[in-house]
Amino acid sequence: MRRWALIAFVLAMAALSATQSAREVHLFVPCGMIVPFNRLKAEFERQTQMKLRITYDNGVALVRRIREKGERPDILVAPGELEIRQLVQEGFIDPKSVVTFGTFELILVVPARNRAGIHSLDDLLKPSVRRIVIADPKLNSVGYYARQALMNLGLWGKLKGKIITHWHAQEAVNYVCMGRVDAGIYYATCPFESAPEKVFSPTYKIVAKLPKDSYPPIKVQAGMLKASKNKTTAQRFLRFLLEPTTQKLLAQLGIPNFPSQPAKAAEAQKTKATR
Repeated sequence: MRRWALIAFVLAMAALSATQSAREVHLFVPCGMIVPFNRLKAEFERQTQMKLRITYDNGVALVRRIREKGERPDILVAPGELEIRQLVQEGFIDPKSVVTFGTFELILVVPARNRAGIHSLDDLLKPSVRRIVIADPKLNSVGYYARQALMNLGLWGKLKGKIITHWHAQEAVNYVCMGRVDAGIYYATCPFESAPEKVFSPTYKIVAKLPKDSYPPIKVQAGMLKASKNKTTAQRFLRFLLEPTTQKLLAQLGIPNFPSQPAKAAEAQKTKATR
């Protein structure tokens, strides 16, 4: 009897564990979003009684962990569409699951001492400016958008000899903070507001915003892996990202809301009507 009782107990515990696991969703999140996603975790768990498990790492490292190391979270969060698009094309992420839940702006940042005298984008052309850093545009969304902006502004060809890249976006930020380069182009709030402990503050200055029409709208996205073991919970979290209260919280924590297409259309109609 004791043997059967033990077997029954083990089976009951296994069933409980499976039930709990089915209600847990595992997220891969770039470390530049630590502050907002720690808050989202608390809110989601409070509202749904479901569990979030978050792995924070560099965005490129997270992609490599999926692509090369065989790790399979339920959801990947990306600071732009480049990383998500690559994993959709490679068959890892379900394209129908992808949501755009935020946006960023691009800024020009210089070391605090600003010895090269940079106060605008045009100042990057000065002979005193020798090194400009961006994240590798083939691997990082922020680098991709930075290159697009410089190309559209007619500056890429003129500055190409000065530009250096780094595969690790956070290290590209630190290059400016440590004074190893004269300037860098980054997102306005990531990581400066959404993961401030990652930045060597106050060793930098923001000197300019890049014109919004010089680069495509930046889409902060999340997508569910096809190999997700908890698709129902994962889909619930993706919907949670788009809920009005979540959007308001994200905007307060350094991830501005992405402008909706209906709003854009309405604005276009309004502009047309006033002409």
